[in-house]
Parts: sequence; C-alpha cells; structure tokens
Amino acid sequence: MDRAAFYLRFQNVMESKEEDLRTIMAELIAQALQRDSQEILLEINEAYRIQTSYARHNRLPREVHVRFARKKVRDIIYKITRDEPLIYKDKEIQTLKHILKKVREQRRDYKFLATQLIKRNIMFGWLIPEGMLVSWQEKRIRIDNLDKAQDLYHQIVELEEESSSKDELETGSQEDQQQELGEIEQEGGSKEEIKQGEKEGIRLRTCPQRDIRINRR
Repeated sequence: MDRAAFYLRFQNVMESKEEDLRTIMAELIAQALQRDSQEILLEINEAYRIQTSYARHNRLPREVHVRFARKKVRDIIYKITRDEPLIYKDKEIQTLKHILKKVREQRRDYKFLATQLIKRNIMFGWLIPEGMLVSWQEKRIRIDNLDKAQDLYHQIVELEEESSSKDELETGSQEDQQQELGEIEQEGGSKEEIKQGEKEGIRLRTCPQRDIRINRR
C-alpha cells in the first residue's frame, strides 16, 4: 500500500520549545473524535515537523506530519477535521493529505485546467497516480492524459465565450429599445404609442403639430 496513505499534514500548529508533538496531536485529535487521548496515541506511529516553502513564504510554523498506524483511522480523522478544523492556541489548523512529490509534479501539468475549473465552480477530484475526475454538464468526465485535459479546457472556454457574446447582444438590444422609447417620450408620443413601442421594440414618431392660424376679419 502507498506509504503516503498513512500520513496527514497539519498546517499552522504553533511551535514551542521541547514540545511533545505526539501528545499534542493525540490530544487535539481526541477532542475532535471525542475519544481518549491514550487511545489516539496508540494510533500515531510518529509525529514530526518539516519546513516547507509554503510555510516559509506565508510565515507559518513548520508543518506537522503525522504517520498513523491504520489508514482507516487516518481517513476518519481527515474527514472530520476537514469539516470542523482543529483549534490549537486559538489558531485554526488546516488538515491536508500527504502527496508524493512525483504525484505533485504530475498534477502541476494539469494546473491550467484546474485553475479554470475552480474559477467556474466546477467540481473535480484528483486521480491517483495521474489525472482528474470532473463533474460538468451532469456528466462525470475522466481526464487521465493531457490531450483530454486540453480538449475539456477548450470546450469550457468556448462555451463561456459564446455565453458572453449572447449576453452582450441581449443587453445591447434592450439598451437600444430603452433609448428609442425615451426618444418617443421626448417627442411627445401618446401613452398608447409608447406602449405599442414597448411591445414591438421599434421606434415610433408622432406627427408634428400643425400651426393653425385664425384669420380675423
């Protein structure tokens, strides 16, 4: 079984001198699972800190990596702490899965598609060892190579461009009609003419009033 399947990463766990990470993490997890901390200690094989570029860049404490004795326990802890994050020293802790470097590098190739999916709130999940599973237009699409990723990317972008063009045309048509109706009012059109103009979406003009002269004898 994949060694990474037994690990979890915890970000933003405040550091202290001579800390006992196994005990600290066991107590935090025990509170979340409503279990005894000694029981959780038996499920933790090791806990240690590691410096990452993300933590260094964001000025966060070094990450805590925990290796569990059983994958099932690790999965339960991940699910619970993702929904209800752990709190340590008034700081919220983010729980992440441990991803092998090789897998991270492969996922980097799909970043262009993942960025578009996130931008458009399209649900997807990563596949192991490579690819992603996308839920789009009531379909589940398996993307397991870069050619498929590029095809889906172009479909999504083209669909958005078509939708944007349609919205612009509809907006322009409505603005033109509003402008024309405004001109009718300025030229003294009757309510019936204005109403008819709204209905037909065309410009109506009223006949200019004739000058009537009264010749006095």
